[in-house]
Amino acid sequence: METPAVQVGRRSLAHRGVSTVLGKLRWRLAFPVAAFAFGVIGFVAGVGVTERPGIVDDGLLPKIYYALGLFIFGGMDLGTPVGGPPVARAFLWTAYFMAPAITASAVIEATLRLIAPEHRWMRRIRGHVIVAGAGRLTTLYLTRLRATAGDVPIVVVTPPGEAAAELPPGMRVRRIVGDIRSEVLLQRLRVDRARRVLLLTDDDFTNLDAAQKIITQVPKLASDVIVHVADLRFLRSMAGTHLAHRCTTFNGHQIAASHLVQAHVLRHFKRTTPSDLVILAGFGRFGETILSELQTRAAGCFDRVIIIDVDAEMRAMVFDEQIGFSNDYARKIVSGDLRDPTLWHGLAPEIAEVAGEPVFVLGSGVDRTNLRTAMWLAGKYPRALVVARSEDRWAFAEEVSREAGIATFSVAELVADSMPPSWFDK
Repeated sequence: METPAVQVGRRSLAHRGVSTVLGKLRWRLAFPVAAFAFGVIGFVAGVGVTERPGIVDDGLLPKIYYALGLFIFGGMDLGTPVGGPPVARAFLWTAYFMAPAITASAVIEATLRLIAPEHRWMRRIRGHVIVAGAGRLTTLYLTRLRATAGDVPIVVVTPPGEAAAELPPGMRVRRIVGDIRSEVLLQRLRVDRARRVLLLTDDDFTNLDAAQKIITQVPKLASDVIVHVADLRFLRSMAGTHLAHRCTTFNGHQIAASHLVQAHVLRHFKRTTPSDLVILAGFGRFGETILSELQTRAAGCFDRVIIIDVDAEMRAMVFDEQIGFSNDYARKIVSGDLRDPTLWHGLAPEIAEVAGEPVFVLGSGVDRTNLRTAMWLAGKYPRALVVARSEDRWAFAEEVSREAGIATFSVAELVADSMPPSWFDK
């Protein structure tokens, strides 16, 4: 509890603070009040104006109104002061010059207050990390960056029209809204002094175009320009280009799939002697990447693959054209909805005749469907490895999965965990 002396001291400090503010405010109001008073005095003393000859005979309120009008840029087209006592006319002339000057200075001061802090900060900044994007990937990277390199300056560029990424408290980032492709903005961001640039917007062309401009401006930064390309096929087609060789390009699903294969599926293969059956339920970008990783890292560990998707035939053709199926395993393409019980009942005899322990990867774009199907499969095939994908981390799903013996994973967390340490070095 505060003592009376402390309370008196606190009141004294508050009183001094109020007095200081009032003192500054008094000086700031002195010139506008003086200019207004000079105008009113001039009009009341009988000074007229060329464009309002009747103002001399008007009452006090019109004179006050015209005196206030002097603070508007260009005035109110009153004309020049005429007649009246010379001193009063001098007062009115003084008001003519003071009032618009005061207004102009207020506007200039407000503008400088708005832009000066950011301008000074950006002028001094160096060794900073620039992150363009407003999505989940931006949040994941920044959270890990701040945990790894706590004091590094961070500038986040949010594309116009997109809501800024919601960041945890205490991230200490400087936000700027703008098009990262703009060369003017890149100069303002001091790219030549930046430590690293991550282009994580949702538009692949924006990311790649910005990367090209940054590398052109600052060639030495090329190896520290990291570009996210959401379209995996587009990323593969870009792999042989000069730009792709100079900067770092990546796909979130690709690095998440690589992490999943190494952390879960390979471990399962190592503890099972016969070659296994792999069922990929959902063959979008993530499922394609899983199979590509299996062909690269686990060749010979599985001898059969069943691909299930609503558009399985079309997606398999695209995969065969872009990557190519290996010839060391048999494959079956099943077009259907993984929520359909008849689909799984039709596959049951084929799964039952496998000597090993099958691997189910539930990778559709609906978290609820993946978890529900995974729980059913875990109950029906207790020796199998059942892996369910989700976009985000769900606490209840983790608890349910542990009880059912399912391996659940969040794509977002896999992406964050898979980012190489070099992206966070000081």
